[in-house]
Amino acid sequence: ASSTTCTATYTVTQADLDFGLISNTATASGTPSIGAPVTDTDSALVSVTQSPSIDLVKSATPANVTAAGQAIAYSFVVTNTGNVTLDPVVVTDPLAGLGPISCPAGVLAPGASTTCNAVYTTTVADIDAGGGTNLATATGTPPPGAGGPVSDSDSETVTAVDAPSIQIVKTAAPLAVAAAGDAV
Repeated sequence: ASSTTCTATYTVTQADLDFGLISNTATASGTPSIGAPVTDTDSALVSVTQSPSIDLVKSATPANVTAAGQAIAYSFVVTNTGNVTLDPVVVTDPLAGLGPISCPAGVLAPGASTTCNAVYTTTVADIDAGGGTNLATATGTPPPGAGGPVSDSDSETVTAVDAPSIQIVKTAAPLAVAAAGDAV
C-alpha cells in the first residue's frame, strides 16, 4: 500500500476564536483500476486559546472646579484587549448624582474601543470636601466557554480649587449730621 500526504492551510476566523474550537473533517476518495471507488473520512479538532481581557481609562473635564453647580464631563474609554468578542460591555460608576452613562457600542471585537460619557454637576459638599475621587468599572462578557466576565477599573480625581472670598459694602444714612446725639 502506498500513501500520499496532502496539506492545506486554514486561516482562523474570529468566529473560531469565539467558539473556542476548530473542527475539520476531510474525506479522501479514490477509484481503483478494478472495483468500486473507495472513501475514508477523518476529523481533527484544534483547541483555541481564548484570552478575554478589557481595559478602562476614565478621565474628567475639567479636572479642577471652583464652585457648586459646575458640570464635569466624564469619559470612559473601554478597549477589548483580549482575543474574543465581549458582549455585552457595561460601564458602571457609583458616583451619586452622576448622569446616565451613555455608550455607543455594547459589543466589542478584539482590539476595538468605545468611549462612554456621563455628566456630573458639582455640589457644595464637593467643594467643601476639596473635590473627590471615584472609581468606575468596565465589565465585558466573553463567549460561553471562555470563562466568566472580565473587568477593569479606573479612578479619576477632580480637585475643588479653594477660592474663598467675601465682600462687604458699607453705607451710612444719613450722609450728613448736624448735632451731637444725631443717630447714623
